[in-house]
Amino acid sequence: MSKADELATKLKQKQKTRVDAEARADLAIEHWPSQVYDMYHQLETWLEPLTHAGLNIRRVPTRVFESLPSGETFNYAIDKLQIEGNHNTITLDPIARFVIGGTGQVDIRGKGQALYIRRTENDMAEPVWQIQPVARTGQPRPTPVALDELNFLAVIEQGLEL
Repeated sequence: MSKADELATKLKQKQKTRVDAEARADLAIEHWPSQVYDMYHQLETWLEPLTHAGLNIRRVPTRVFESLPSGETFNYAIDKLQIEGNHNTITLDPIARFVIGGTGQVDIRGKGQALYIRRTENDMAEPVWQIQPVARTGQPRPTPVALDELNFLAVIEQGLEL
């Protein structure tokens, strides 16, 4: 095999790898909104007793623009989740599917809150949602906690000043 043939083979492999990576990224973006909405549904279930006491929950359409280091860009529609009560608002804002160390991030925006929900995978490649405090400058990254009913209701209690 000539050097040119070897290089042609390498080029084809690189192009195939790039095309495969782009296809995986497209598929990840396609599934991201439904993954977020499944999480929202669980949160809404946990908050149901509070809605009977006057808590207001609504989904607000938004658009997200993401770009990968490869130069690939994505522009997609997704909903924020807005939770209102006690004259305070908490907004869950899905800012990115592609994040370092995870498979998606949803910021938690509210008065005095510096948190986000990160989607990762456990050792068995199953999706796991965690609540992560934002690291302060010069401080080590705080340990995340599982996104479970108790931890999420603690976020609601603090954010809505209940």
